[in-house]
Amino acid sequence: MADTTSRATPGTTDTRHVPGPAPAAESGCSVPAALERALTQVARAILHLGIPRHALAEGESIDRAGYWLLVRVSENGPVRLSDLAEAVGLDLSTVSRQMRALVNGGLITKEPDPHDGRSSFLSLSPRGATVLESVSEARRQALADALSEWSDHERATLATGLFRLASGLQTPPKAAR
Repeated sequence: MADTTSRATPGTTDTRHVPGPAPAAESGCSVPAALERALTQVARAILHLGIPRHALAEGESIDRAGYWLLVRVSENGPVRLSDLAEAVGLDLSTVSRQMRALVNGGLITKEPDPHDGRSSFLSLSPRGATVLESVSEARRQALADALSEWSDHERATLATGLFRLASGLQTPPKAAR
């Protein structure tokens, strides 16, 4: 139910609508706007962590998009380019351009598909695995710094909750009944 709060000054009437809780979803669960905003801020902060320069060896270079593609290839590889593009939700031509830079940089290997001469499988090269681990470690250190005041139990609870949330977000929504 919505509240109305009077913010009138003497001699005027100013009634503003203050929204109440969001309507319950079909599952009976409502999500407060503050939770959605907090998760958006966390997602934005994670994206802005970027690639710590100190994590890369001399002469090594990778951008955020390249890092995220290395992560996905490490999780799904060997993988076809078309499957990778679908997994990351980007246009095939965009992922192709980004992959070309990673292959040319020696971070990704490309092996022909023995069953389809038009296709290749992409995998992390040993150098790509080293870069991925180095950057991931630097990002974990940034997270450790941000969570330094948290107890082990609080960090474990956060990890469990985030895995559950990620799983729920990856599950297709239930069809309308």
